[in-house]
Amino acid sequence: MGQPDYSQRLKRGPNQLMRDTSNRLMKADGFTLLELVLTMFIIALTVGIVIPRMPDFAGMQIQRSTRKAGMMIQLARNRAVTLRRYYRVDVDIDEAVLRASYLGPEELYIEDEMVKPVNFPDEITIVDLLTSGEGKVVKGSGGIHISPRGIIEPAIIHLEDEKGRVRSVVPHMVNGEVLVKEGYEEFSIGY
Repeated sequence: MGQPDYSQRLKRGPNQLMRDTSNRLMKADGFTLLELVLTMFIIALTVGIVIPRMPDFAGMQIQRSTRKAGMMIQLARNRAVTLRRYYRVDVDIDEAVLRASYLGPEELYIEDEMVKPVNFPDEITIVDLLTSGEGKVVKGSGGIHISPRGIIEPAIIHLEDEKGRVRSVVPHMVNGEVLVKEGYEEFSIGY
């Protein structure tokens, strides 16, 4: 049995010889070097296009955190105006938490149970708090005071992510609008 002799194959004609050879090649196991190189090129091209377009999750964390800080300041301002009370946004630097509190009858600030505290994720730290009243607070806690008329004490909260990117949360003193600026902002006249 086995394979027929080449002389018998030649008798069948050159076309049959080509078909037999191509059938043997088609049945071969594995990939050619060209197929492997082409596949690797396509994978590398796909990775080169996809990875730069992937979202920066750490950047999203600091954006989300600065938005939450701004919303907390605006909410405390709205509560101060609505309830006609002195409010304060308590900034706990060590715990990375913001809370809203109001001035109680005994001249002590009481945490507002109606306002949920803002807890920052572990990747985000509060670098410091700058206020006109307390100056620069780097440990413990400080506060941003808000009058019943909605006037916000000049203040800046600095947040930093794990990649070292710093954002400054800057509330406007009169209208309550909160700006987020890239980098470490110091107090400036006007805004």
